[in-house]
Amino acid sequence: MVTCPEREAVRHQTLANLAKTDWDADIVVVVDEGTGNDRIARIIATWHRALVLGLATGADLILALEDDLEFNRHLRTNLMSWSRLAGIDGARPFFGSLYDPGHYAIHRRPEERYHLMDANGCWGAQAFVMSAALVRFILHHWSEETAEPDIRMLRLASRLVPIYYHFPSLVDHVGVVSTWGGGPHRATGFAPEWAAGAHPSYLEAHADRTSGFPEYRGVMPSR
Repeated sequence: MVTCPEREAVRHQTLANLAKTDWDADIVVVVDEGTGNDRIARIIATWHRALVLGLATGADLILALEDDLEFNRHLRTNLMSWSRLAGIDGARPFFGSLYDPGHYAIHRRPEERYHLMDANGCWGAQAFVMSAALVRFILHHWSEETAEPDIRMLRLASRLVPIYYHFPSLVDHVGVVSTWGGGPHRATGFAPEWAAGAHPSYLEAHADRTSGFPEYRGVMPSR
């Protein structure tokens, strides 16, 4: 989890929200330790350090989080049953996002719980799932992109793998002001109580909060 000292209260709330789910793995909290006036440079450095520490855990898959989130109650169960992750280990590159603020999808496969995205039209690093192989690739090529970390990671990942967004969103953004200073944004498809195997009527009943029902808004608010 990437955070900074001034966001201690919201970080504690996010960790409390995560504790209410079935997620039972350790959380590595990476705090911005920079002292310079260039806030963007400090955030970039913090994200880089978070990816390095994620690799150091030896995990096959790394869940990278921001610090102002709500979570689906069945987070781990839903991830474990996601067909896109079947057979993925640390040696096979993979990239997925659990948060969708309404980006345009190239292809939608709601029956397989994913939307295929264009990395050039996406932003936001609220919750990324990446294999160790992909994180290693991103770190090796980190300096080849100059954008903010969310866009940088998406673009680098797209060099190797498809960009999958989980459907429905398994996290929601609750921050009023982002770490970048941008305006608020929320998931168009957050389903807090949804569990894999639930009847399709659950998503239909939550159409107003679920991306893809009836269509993407296609709105890109400032971050």
